[in-house]
Amino acid sequence: MKKLGFFKRWRFSSILKNSNDELTVLIRNDPSSDSLASFCAFKIICEFYHINIKGYYTGTIHHKGLFNIMESDIKPLPVVVTTEFSGPVALIDVVTSELPEGLATIIGLPVMIISHSRAATKDIKSDYKDIRADVETTSTIMIQYLKSLNIPISKTAGTLLLYAIRDMTRTFLTNINYNGLEAYLYVLGQIDHDLLLKLENPSVKSETFNDLAKAISNRVIKDVYLIANTGYVKDPNTLSKVCKYMLELEGISTALIFAVDTSNIYAYAITNDIEINLKQIFKKAFGHCGNIVGGPSYASITMPLGLFDIITKDRNNSNSRELMLDTISDSISSRFLKVIEEGEGKLDNEQ
Repeated sequence: MKKLGFFKRWRFSSILKNSNDELTVLIRNDPSSDSLASFCAFKIICEFYHINIKGYYTGTIHHKGLFNIMESDIKPLPVVVTTEFSGPVALIDVVTSELPEGLATIIGLPVMIISHSRAATKDIKSDYKDIRADVETTSTIMIQYLKSLNIPISKTAGTLLLYAIRDMTRTFLTNINYNGLEAYLYVLGQIDHDLLLKLENPSVKSETFNDLAKAISNRVIKDVYLIANTGYVKDPNTLSKVCKYMLELEGISTALIFAVDTSNIYAYAITNDIEINLKQIFKKAFGHCGNIVGGPSYASITMPLGLFDIITKDRNNSNSRELMLDTISDSISSRFLKVIEEGEGKLDNEQ
């Protein structure tokens, strides 16, 4: 793995040193394993320069294992943002369109943006910007910074970074290139194997089995596509696990699972079909409804219910709740299948 050039290292270090020993860091909405691991790496770098950071995320974290390991390092963004953003702000693995409305005005000019997403380059300026569309994960970029600055990493951090690369590339089946392989090899000797096994094979909670039973009962299959809902859920993080179980059914190449709570609709899809791009399909089907994360082989979206959340909160009105769930189910199924039938999921692999 090539090291950062001298000027880039100098510029990066200078900005950190001039941040008045305190920095606010934002990561992307509905943070992926890559976002969380990248934040962990950036925190290590800041600690090396004796800088205190406050980390925030928006949306829902679907990788609770990583989040729990990071303990209290990162918190949900306050509903009302006030003086906490009065100091310098860094955006790590952030797509600007995902920033909450009005937040860009409060942030002003970020001192730093580091990301692998093309969308992060649009309509935003920064004192320091490192955005590489040819790199598959932001974790890969952060590993290069750690190596170039000769900053040691713990086995826990190394494990998180390695897991993120494996997770985002489906263990090198998609979106992997030489940069990612070099980064992977660099941290490979600095991992906790027991922790990696726990991350890749998390324990299954009873809620997951309950939601799996609901999904099996509510499944609709058309050709090789399965769509199901788990109804009203307490923990939307079960969707990805349920989706993987459903993908194991004979003859299924793509599974989409969705659920509802008192505020949002959650949808998660995964595929074994290399000819379709789930992120592109979600953009075509639901892009105007919420923020989408993922890639060709998996995608997820959180869509606010808006005024209809009144219905979900009224547990005494079961008829209305079921009617709304049926309406949501019909809408999601029809939109998703229509995009697939029209072949619009076979687009470029924009990240």
